[in-house]
Amino acid sequence: MQKFNNAGKMVRVKAVIEYDGSDYYGWQLQKGQRTIQGELEQALKVLFKKRIPVTGSGRTDTGVHARGQVAHFDIPEFDLQKLKRALNGLLKEDIVVKELNVSAPDFHARFDATQRWYRYYISPEPTALNRRYAWTILTPLNLTLMQVGAEMIKPVKDFRSFCKVKSEVKHHRCKILESRWLRWGDLLVYEIAADRFLHGMVRAIVGSLAAIGSGKITLKEFKEIIQSGDRRLVPQAAPARGLVLERVVY
Repeated sequence: MQKFNNAGKMVRVKAVIEYDGSDYYGWQLQKGQRTIQGELEQALKVLFKKRIPVTGSGRTDTGVHARGQVAHFDIPEFDLQKLKRALNGLLKEDIVVKELNVSAPDFHARFDATQRWYRYYISPEPTALNRRYAWTILTPLNLTLMQVGAEMIKPVKDFRSFCKVKSEVKHHRCKILESRWLRWGDLLVYEIAADRFLHGMVRAIVGSLAAIGSGKITLKEFKEIIQSGDRRLVPQAAPARGLVLERVVY
């Protein structure tokens, strides 16, 4: 294995990471549990013989995936292509470091992000290959009504209704940049972008929109949920497996 020197000039590295979150307890370090952050820090520790803290753009929940998670960490200056190969050699196949670049010394993966883009995948039929990456809903869904519901999200400023009750946040304000449904072959895909997201927010929104599509709630009731600020009124939260953090913009 390539020798990694701890004595060089320190640089901040911006990393783009892809992962299948099915077998992990989310991004954030948790004692006694496998997490994405924990696996990355363990691989860096093997290479540099000390803990290298890794900071992500956000904390994806248990079972949530990412195609373009962004993180930063500080290391002694080194050939980043060699580092990328070394990290991918140590990590399991369900975590892949896609890019490593030297960033500005004060770059912050979380606080400097201006946009976060998520997609949620729904399959109308059981699927063996996509069972870990899509929510199977056999009930026919009215996509037209779901699209109207998605449009209703755009002007909303306070997302208290869609935040997990015990989340510790200073405020519930989010600026929505996109909210729409797409049809990709047999899949229904919900695309949402915002400056920030609350804990459980996307899954609560998707669950509500799916409830509109299946006739469980009306658009009027959805509006009442938005205005209520009461998370308990959300009819269902979509399962984690269909959610993917697609990209983060700076």
